[in-house]
Amino acid sequence: MKVLILAEQCNSEWASLPFFSYQLAKATAEQVDVVVVTHIRNKPAIDRTGFGRAEVVYVDNEYIAAPLYKLANLFRRLKLGNWMMGMALSYPSYIAFEYEVWQLFKQRLADNEFALIHRISPVSPTLPSPLASWTTVPFILGPINGGLGWPDTFVNELKKEKEFIIYFRQLYRLLPYYHATFRHVKRVLAAFKHVERDIPDYALGIVERFNELGIDPEVFNANNRISSSEQCHFLFVGRLVPYKNADVVLRAFLADKNLYENHLLTIVGDGPEMKSLQKIIAEDTALSKNIALVGWKSAAEISALLKAAQVFVFPTIREVGGNVVIEAMACGLPCIVPDYGGPAELVSNETGIKLKLTDKPTLIDLVSSAMLELANNSTLRKQMSLKAAEFAKQHYAWESKARLLKSIYQRLLNVVD
Repeated sequence: MKVLILAEQCNSEWASLPFFSYQLAKATAEQVDVVVVTHIRNKPAIDRTGFGRAEVVYVDNEYIAAPLYKLANLFRRLKLGNWMMGMALSYPSYIAFEYEVWQLFKQRLADNEFALIHRISPVSPTLPSPLASWTTVPFILGPINGGLGWPDTFVNELKKEKEFIIYFRQLYRLLPYYHATFRHVKRVLAAFKHVERDIPDYALGIVERFNELGIDPEVFNANNRISSSEQCHFLFVGRLVPYKNADVVLRAFLADKNLYENHLLTIVGDGPEMKSLQKIIAEDTALSKNIALVGWKSAAEISALLKAAQVFVFPTIREVGGNVVIEAMACGLPCIVPDYGGPAELVSNETGIKLKLTDKPTLIDLVSSAMLELANNSTLRKQMSLKAAEFAKQHYAWESKARLLKSIYQRLLNVVD
């Protein structure tokens, strides 16, 4: 069983999806014979870190990718869109990427060298895979992730994010190759339930749940945790952007005297919301003596901070994934999250507290109550800590993810070890 893996975003030194794609592809190469095709921009990092047993082929479509990337950055500087605008502008360059792949591999595909083709990145369901209809080799699409609606009660946050293109998002269904992709793929790996709204009804029968998240258990684990039965240390980690709601954590902590006098809160991250957080703290420095804004940290530093904390608080209102939640659970932290989006499917009643997503003032009250409940109940914290660490290690170590992926390949091809 030889698999051609398409991973346009795949970089061992970058954060988020490029790093996750690299880790998943590398771990999969330990389970099956793979050839990974990625963008030329990733070559310097991969040359430095290696790719295990995988053969790596690089595609150069900078003739279109580079100018579109510059245009996306211009829109960001002009505040005419953010992440979604960049994704929309990446459509032509990704089509060009798969065209170049087709030119490189069409003879090898015709010679039946590969049993499967699997696109693992990009994960956006708005970017089709024309290669699925250009070849007869079975094609797996995913994990795909996106399509989570914006909560109606958080209009101000939407305005601050400046993602006006959200109102035109569904137009991607009219773009070339969209329907051809879903009519020709043999399996669609959907990260979470909310993704299914971006999958045509006729393809829902080939959907299987598999998300893009994972952890390195050597970095994120519950070993050498610092525990405390009296003082509870709360932690938030994430980009300080409106939809992550770091201000909700801060206001929830300051809403209860027991919390801000007897416990600790650390907020890790940087971004445009930093100044507003600093302003909240400056309004009453006496109340905020147990609060620290520490800026951005490396993965190793975040791991150390997670092990020194007792509870992870992440009231994001539009999180399609949430790898930081898995990292927190791997380090033994119960998680407080809204019952919405990716985090809601990652956290159970055994590993944390899920809160109804209503309006912002109510969410602040709910977060504050949940923080107080865990601060006052060290027994419950310890129970959730053990369950969280066990869950993350069992299901989200990259080796475990790769074994699951291998089983998907085998079932699709009706083969066994």
